[in-house]
Amino acid sequence: MKLSNNKTKYKNWFLAITCGLFLLSTSIVFAANSSDSAQQKQEAENSTIDNIKKVIQEKKTELGTVGADLRTERACLAKVTRVSQETLTVNNYSGSKIVPLSEDITIQKKGKDIKIDDVVIDNWVGIYSEIVDNNLKIKKIIVYEKDFTPKNKIITIGSIADIGKDDLEIMPRTSGENLHFSFTKKTSFQDYKGETVELSDFYKDLQCLIVAFADQNGNYVVSTIKALSSFEK
Repeated sequence: MKLSNNKTKYKNWFLAITCGLFLLSTSIVFAANSSDSAQQKQEAENSTIDNIKKVIQEKKTELGTVGADLRTERACLAKVTRVSQETLTVNNYSGSKIVPLSEDITIQKKGKDIKIDDVVIDNWVGIYSEIVDNNLKIKKIIVYEKDFTPKNKIITIGSIADIGKDDLEIMPRTSGENLHFSFTKKTSFQDYKGETVELSDFYKDLQCLIVAFADQNGNYVVSTIKALSSFEK
């Protein structure tokens, strides 16, 4: 009976030790797996951070390159006052400038290459340059058909003294002689709300606001004529 009890006791001890060893090994494996998982997670996070830093750096470099390109490009608009095979003399708000011409300068008009012989006095040109080795180098000259000459503008309020198909006279509110204006296809006719109307809606004695510009001959052309009160019905 005593021997049987000892066997049972030893058996229980053996089972307890075996279970303890199993639990210990499981804990060790779990800890190792957890450690591997944490390490892998940390490595993944580090990789993501590195990728983000790489993208940011690439964008900084890209933006820096764009900024550098913008800083190295120059452009100006000017009116031609003299033309020769070697130089182009132009004038703008900053004064007169002589532009040296060379074979590597592209001259264009309406998107097509032209020769210097096709450039005439009073043409307006856009001169595009780049900074190369700290020196300003002209790369392209574009000839425009549009006249960019600043025009004298007049804004006045008065009543219509006379009106025709192509022109009108305004009696200014301030003292003075009547002012004569002409119309073009681009003249904007507006009611007092600013909505578009027809020339036929305007009549003598109507109070109006006139915005006009002087043409090359010094005549004032109406850009906008706006009624200051509702039209008579």
